[in-house]
This record gives sequence, structure tokens and C-alpha cells, in this order.
Amino acid sequence: MQVIVLSLSHGSHFHLALFRISIGLLLLIELILRFRFLHPFYSDEGTLPTNLLVTKIDRIYRGICIHAYFGSMLYQQILLSIQSFLAFCLMIGYMTGVSSVLSWFMYLSLTLRNTWLNFILDRYFHYMLFYSMFLPISSCWSVDSYIKNRNENDKENDSLKNDTVVSLATIALKAQVCWIYLDAGQGKYNDPLGGWTLNADPLPALDTYARHTVRFYIFYL
Repeated sequence: MQVIVLSLSHGSHFHLALFRISIGLLLLIELILRFRFLHPFYSDEGTLPTNLLVTKIDRIYRGICIHAYFGSMLYQQILLSIQSFLAFCLMIGYMTGVSSVLSWFMYLSLTLRNTWLNFILDRYFHYMLFYSMFLPISSCWSVDSYIKNRNENDKENDSLKNDTVVSLATIALKAQVCWIYLDAGQGKYNDPLGGWTLNADPLPALDTYARHTVRFYIFYL
């Protein structure tokens, strides 16, 4: 996720298009992988049936979480299929404004359906999809830009790719990089078990991480 945000260092339409393609592809992969977990975690036959969920949430929660309207497998499969289609549209830049808004809303609904499954990647997906609603991510390398500019001069389209884009959304998106590392650093620093300190028992978390990372594994051979 950090790589995607760092690619926007120049703030051009080209980098915004790269951001759109990357976030759309990652979202599509994530949603396809979730098909495996619909029955145990999102249906009424799983660990959290809707009749148990609705007793613990308020009206606003119920209104936003459309995945909790019904608990049948068919309903969940239809919703996830729609989400996958929207992610694909976002990736190729087709009806980008609509697909980004609906992707953000439906991913929020999906994560609210069973919050026990949520982890840090879901939070950053929410951020990235929210920012995408306010960014000109379809200006180039998209179906929308092709339809809009097919009758215009190609040179004009090429020059647009290198135009610098500055807005509150681009500033917030770049600031997200700092927040990612500050957030992760604070979590490690405040670890009650001290797993990220050099004196951790039995082994520091960084040592364990390095042993399971391919690029550093050679140092332990």
C-alpha cells in the first residue's frame, strides 16, 4: 500500500492513473479471495447470523451495512459480485466517479458485517478509496478518458499526463504515508509485551520477521 502512495510523489495525472489501477487491482484480488469466507463469516449459517448482529447495532449501523439486510448465501454472493465488478471498473477507469464511491461504501458495509475479521489493510483500503473519490484518477489510462478524448489531439492528451495536480486530496494522500509509519511505530512502541525491543523474550519480533522474509533469510543460513 505504501508503494502505491509513494508513486504519487510528483502528483501528475500519470501517477494518479497508476494509483487507480493499483488500488483497483488490489481491491479486486481482495474481494475475490473473500468468496471463500462468505459461508462461515457472512451468511446466517456462519459464526455471526444477522439475527444476532442486529441486536447489537443501532439504526445508523443497520442502514449503512447493506450486507446485514439478509443473511442468505445468494444475497452475499450477489453483493460481492457487484463489488468485484465495481473494483474492475475502478481499475480500468470506467464510470470512475460512480465506481469509486460505490466501492468505498460497499467495502465499508462489508467490513461492518463482521468486524472480527477486520485488520489494518481494511483501514487503509477505506482511506485510499475515500481519497479516490476526490482525485482526478480517470484523466488518463482509463476508459473514461478514451471516450472523452477520442476525438481530440493525442498530443494534448500526452501533455495532460505530466500536468501537476495539487489539491487537498493529493496532500492528504501523501500525508497518509507519514501516518502509516507513525501508526505502525506507535503500535510497536506501545506493545505491552515489548516484542519489538532488543530485550524481548524469547526473540524480538524484528528477528522473527526477518527469519520469515525471503530477502533476509540468506543471513540465517
